[in-house]
Amino acid sequence: MWRALRLGFRQGATAVGAAGRVAGQQQAAAPWRLHPRHHPSRLCCTSASAAQQAAAAPAAEQAAAAPLPAGRELLLHNTLTRQKEVFRPRADQGNRVSMYVCGVTVYDYSHIGHARAYVAFDVIYRLLRHLGYAVTYVRNFTDVDDKIIARAAAAGEEPLALARRFIAEFHADMELLGCLPPDLEPRATEYIPHMVAMIQRIIDHGHAYAVGGDVFFDVASLPGYGRLSGRSQEDNRAGERVAVDERKRGAADFALWKAAKPGEPTWESPWGPGRPGWHIECSAMIREVLGEVIDIHGGGRDLVFPHHENELAQSRAASGACSCGHDHGAATASASASNGSGGGGQDEFVRYWLHNGFVNVDSEKMSKSLGNFFTIREVVAQYHPRALRWFLVGTQYRQPINYTQRALEEASDRVFYLYQTLADMGAVLDGGEEGQAALAAARQQLAAPAAAASGSGLLAEVQAALTDDVNTPLAIAAFSAPLKSANDLVHTKKGKKQAGRLQALAECYAALETCLQLLGLWAEQPQDVLLELRQLALKRAGLGEDEIAAAIEERAAARAAKDYAAADVVRLRLEAAGILIMDTPQGTTWKPGPRLNIAEEENAAA
Repeated sequence: MWRALRLGFRQGATAVGAAGRVAGQQQAAAPWRLHPRHHPSRLCCTSASAAQQAAAAPAAEQAAAAPLPAGRELLLHNTLTRQKEVFRPRADQGNRVSMYVCGVTVYDYSHIGHARAYVAFDVIYRLLRHLGYAVTYVRNFTDVDDKIIARAAAAGEEPLALARRFIAEFHADMELLGCLPPDLEPRATEYIPHMVAMIQRIIDHGHAYAVGGDVFFDVASLPGYGRLSGRSQEDNRAGERVAVDERKRGAADFALWKAAKPGEPTWESPWGPGRPGWHIECSAMIREVLGEVIDIHGGGRDLVFPHHENELAQSRAASGACSCGHDHGAATASASASNGSGGGGQDEFVRYWLHNGFVNVDSEKMSKSLGNFFTIREVVAQYHPRALRWFLVGTQYRQPINYTQRALEEASDRVFYLYQTLADMGAVLDGGEEGQAALAAARQQLAAPAAAASGSGLLAEVQAALTDDVNTPLAIAAFSAPLKSANDLVHTKKGKKQAGRLQALAECYAALETCLQLLGLWAEQPQDVLLELRQLALKRAGLGEDEIAAAIEERAAARAAKDYAAADVVRLRLEAAGILIMDTPQGTTWKPGPRLNIAEEENAAA
């Protein structure tokens, strides 16, 4: 359905940034259904070798970082230190950067909270690549979990089959949203042996204990537990996903391994058949796929505690020297973590913790129990995925975002204006050899290192916003003046006569192209996006093209009879439904606009 979106997505997969992927680079341009990450039999082998491939790549083969204007560095807010920090890769890694983002538990369709998280980290991924870093981006799937088992039992479906089905649905959602595929997508069930081995190390190091086939992490045994979330030992309670178990030494102790229950998938372990706890999955997969220390770990703010706090504890307890006062073995983690900046200490495994804010719906936290829960599929059935993405990047990733229909109406209106402007600019530039040559020259000039370092122009303005902790709303605000200037050059008499018009249009178009690629909003065929936006506007209005044509004729007849009041009634009726009438020299036409009744209903409810 979203042909233009897919075109822009695939073009962006190969065009954003100078640095390619460390693993799976050759497959990036292929349709996502053919990517090796979707073939379970190949994933484990590919994943296991990713860290070795990255380590073996000579630093000379890594692309040089794009130069930034003087005094400008990439700043990221580190949840652990609670402040913005200058991002720098580890000193022994050259320009190689590892980024792990917690993925979904695949038992249902993804919701707008997932969209918020993965669009945010997609922009961060694009930004890092644009700056010249060779990024290995990993996003996992939890494909064994209590919720998966319960949903499968209710549906009469095998749990792993249900998980595979919703993995495919998740990929379809991410493609709609224009998110670049990660380099690797490990599935929890493919790393059970690595989880068992890690749990055994934690037991051997004195930080976990087995009870009746279950294994629990001993929170009190690890000094510093709670520093990521800011919780003290007294504040800690049992994890939200489990009931209090009297067998545990402490209420905050959490499950590393769960003993087998009838009807559940199980694996063998030294403690008997069972399955892993939720938290151990990411710790083990990160260690196996990326190594003991990674640069960036991301996820939603709701994951700070307990999930990421427990990940940090597990990884510390399984590594070499840790803050319990004992050296449990090789101290490679401490050596790696101390290289470069980042908030890590000697027993860290993540150097920069990044977390996106919550999604609220009509100013209330999104929740199934409140009935304000929306899946991505439900939203894009009414609004274009580009409108949803524009809405999401309109708020800085760490801040809470308020989802309302009015906000989506406004986002849809704005993206129509954006793609109409791009389509008009493209038509002028593609109308002759002079315009085509001007665009080619502008793109070449923009790609030169001097352009990125100049500190002036749209690209520099957007880059300055994004390198300040990924300030996407400020980046979007930078589009307003160039879009207005472009429309003046295309449509006004003065603009059409302006000296150097084609060169100015070409420079603006090339800058917009690069900046929109950074935000995941570029489309090779903006006309197709405009058509899709029009079709969705008709759907929301409950009207067909023939009905609008009839209304336009009715209005024209009233104007011809000088009954301007009746003509206004027709215009306002359509406008309230989100259909804006436009009188042009070529005749009367229409375009989508914000539905006034939505704004009125939400104002009344506020």
